[in-house]
Amino acid sequence: MNITPDQIDIVEEGGMLDGQPTKLIRLKGGFWMAIHKGKVLAGGSHPAIVKHSVSKMYPNFQPTMCKSEGFEEAIVDQHSHFLSDDLRKSGHDIYSIQTNNQVEFQITKNNLRVASVSGSIQNDALVINELQFPKEFAKAMAGATTEKALDCKMKKIEVK
Repeated sequence: MNITPDQIDIVEEGGMLDGQPTKLIRLKGGFWMAIHKGKVLAGGSHPAIVKHSVSKMYPNFQPTMCKSEGFEEAIVDQHSHFLSDDLRKSGHDIYSIQTNNQVEFQITKNNLRVASVSGSIQNDALVINELQFPKEFAKAMAGATTEKALDCKMKKIEVK
């Protein structure tokens, strides 16, 4: 894969792997990649998902904070087990990305964002701002939001 400088939007520190720096690169289209020693380690629609993928593949990877995002390190959970077998086999995944009290659910296909749903943790509820995603993901998103609410010890889920 050849990436030219005019295709790159942002380059930032991603972490350390085997004592060498790993860079996070966002292309102008919004796709993120982790690069180590000139090799692409992982890619995705959000830097936290990319770091999560690298951490799973390389247990000795030490991620750095996302300075450009201006927040604490995100908590990424994969909820793809709620997807039907056909959707998983076609390359779809569901992730939740929690940064402080903000939660974003991303539906991806082959690491590219298909849809996202944003929400927040307020008092004892996981509050979802609006439900706009393809209908075939309804059951999986219900499972993902319920699982995230339980992980955060929330008593209810609200949709605005």
